[in-house]
Amino acid sequence: MKVILGAVLTVVVFLLLVKLGFWQLSRGEEKQALEQELLLRQQMEPISLGMALERYPVSDLTGLQVRVSFSPVSNMTFLLDNQTYQGKVGYLAYQLAKERNGHWMLIERGFVAATNDRRILPEVNWLIEPQELVGRLYQKSNNPLSSDLNIESQTPHRIQNLNIEQLSQWLGEPILPALFQPQEKNWPYAQPWVPFPLSAEKHFGYAVQWFAMAAVLLIIVLLICVRAFKARRLG
Repeated sequence: MKVILGAVLTVVVFLLLVKLGFWQLSRGEEKQALEQELLLRQQMEPISLGMALERYPVSDLTGLQVRVSFSPVSNMTFLLDNQTYQGKVGYLAYQLAKERNGHWMLIERGFVAATNDRRILPEVNWLIEPQELVGRLYQKSNNPLSSDLNIESQTPHRIQNLNIEQLSQWLGEPILPALFQPQEKNWPYAQPWVPFPLSAEKHFGYAVQWFAMAAVLLIIVLLICVRAFKARRLG
């Protein structure tokens, strides 16, 4: 009975490892296609935000080069917590703005290092005057384990996740579900560009790991079977 149970568990684990490997392969192929699409979009001439919203669904705006005219809101500023850049811990700074066609949207200022005292938020040079800037759009995927906004009351508002839906509810106005990262010379803050949590190469690497684990398990099982067969012959 124990032998049968062990065999069943081994087969189940082996099939699970192989399935995970093929799943990572498929994810890698999807990311590879998306990365190629991003490269094409980077070579496109900037278009107006209105044209981008007409041509593309709101779920597929990442990487588009756009020109945006907007008026920033001075007291609607946000610091996304727990960000890292070049070994430093800090925040990504965002500012609410109203685009000339009436869309509320978030403008990325960039990475700001945290202070030594968590109770003290860093100083940020927020936008004041109306702007017309060229940049790119991107969208952050929600963490399924922790996606709540968790907004704090002080200004700038510290938030734990960039949950656009919850932020829209808090504001009482719909916010465009895409962030605008200006691409201007002499921009005062670093602008990390991570369009996807994992690259295609990482997915392919994980696939190799799962397949390798399945191969190791198979080799171990074969060795056990060979030893058991030899022991029976000698017995």
